[in-house]
Amino acid sequence: MSQVTSHDVVVPLPRAATPNEFAGGIEAPLAHSAEQARSARRRLREWYLPIELGLAAALALTVLVISDTPLIFGSAVAALALVVNYHAGRETVRPGLPHIGRILKDQGVPVTAVAVGMVLGIVPGALLSDTLWIVGAVAVVAVAGTVARRAVSGQMRLLVVGSPADIAKSATRWAGDNRAKVVGALALGEDGVDLSDLDSFGVRAIGQLDEVEQWVQRWDADLVVLVPGDAITSDVVQRLAWHLEDTHASMAVTGLLDKVAPHRIDTARFADGTLLHVRSSRRSVFVRTVKYAVDRLAAVALLAVAGVPLLTMMALVRLDSRGPAIFKQTRVGLDGKTFTMYKLRTMRVDAEKVKAELATMDEGNGVLFKIRDDPRVTRVGRLLRKTSLDELPQLMNVVLGQMSLVGPRPALPEEVAKYTPTERRRLAVRPGITGLWQVSGRSNLSWERSVELDLHYADNWRLTSDVVIGLRTADAVVRSRGAY
Repeated sequence: MSQVTSHDVVVPLPRAATPNEFAGGIEAPLAHSAEQARSARRRLREWYLPIELGLAAALALTVLVISDTPLIFGSAVAALALVVNYHAGRETVRPGLPHIGRILKDQGVPVTAVAVGMVLGIVPGALLSDTLWIVGAVAVVAVAGTVARRAVSGQMRLLVVGSPADIAKSATRWAGDNRAKVVGALALGEDGVDLSDLDSFGVRAIGQLDEVEQWVQRWDADLVVLVPGDAITSDVVQRLAWHLEDTHASMAVTGLLDKVAPHRIDTARFADGTLLHVRSSRRSVFVRTVKYAVDRLAAVALLAVAGVPLLTMMALVRLDSRGPAIFKQTRVGLDGKTFTMYKLRTMRVDAEKVKAELATMDEGNGVLFKIRDDPRVTRVGRLLRKTSLDELPQLMNVVLGQMSLVGPRPALPEEVAKYTPTERRRLAVRPGITGLWQVSGRSNLSWERSVELDLHYADNWRLTSDVVIGLRTADAVVRSRGAY
């Protein structure tokens, strides 16, 4: 079996495909898989565009019934224009529709401009409601269309282009993924490697660029993914694009920007070359100020709503076990500054003293101390932890500006003392009551995966992602995933 060693990891290589293989036993399962892929694309064509058209028509009818203002007709025109411009086409990676965050931003600009003009007395007040209807129509159809496309699209069939080692790593990376399946490969840049001798674990490989078109059609690939390397030059990209012109497959590049969110990437033409411009991971003063203000205002509102239930829970904690209702602990926040974090007490008052005796029972992720059936947790505390209601007092930390509603969880000083320089990046943003780590598995995740998620948030957060994480938090709390 041929193998390639990369970074001390040994991976098997995909073997070359030959046309006569399809005369035997390989043809039937591959044909069945290809038929499933065609069915998925048919669902996309048959359902996605009608769904969008129906949404646009229903929205137009609704607003026309509600108001007889002539400009309302513009909402119907805008919605239909959006459908025509972004209907389901050959681009399979990202639906033609823009990102939801960009939709909200684009729609917010004209509304804000009209509102300012109205305050200054330049724009009549009636125009604001018309503007809201028009941009609202576009936003609703765009968001609903994005959701619809995600719901009706099937598993993507990928053809990977790169070195044999990159192909093998890609195949294992996407193994078992319900949205991606590597069905073939183009092995480039490995001089002396005999493709006919490459071993297979479900991926067949070819070795010539001019064979791509026929194999894309035979493998019924939706997307050709290039993995950057010495063999992937601008000429290869250009020629590959030519070969794909007469197929239904689109082309994309992966690898270099995996840790950068799409909203931070722009393209530009500079000095006779095409650049991928990566925006700074540090948000502008304006965006950080808005987040800070929204956090504090929302925390005040939530405290007002949760005031009576919180007092009730505090009383139950006191009745269930000896000790104070509120547990105070020193945690590390933004830029390494310490603060006192508040929680509803869920353990016995001597929990820290007993901790050393339970060291052998630790089921945490390597840094955080966790026991699934911790004997220190009280009866009421177990319920509070399962529902995450023990975190409610941290709304006061948000009001005080020490925490955010969304962000990495605040760590203990002794945990931070063990951080590597990379892990300290978690301290670049305010810690949160909830975050990407919490909605992705919580205590069930390894320490490495937890750090990866927190670093992704620290580098790529935006206001719309905070809203999404907040909605996912509600689902995670209801399901009690990883809560113990």
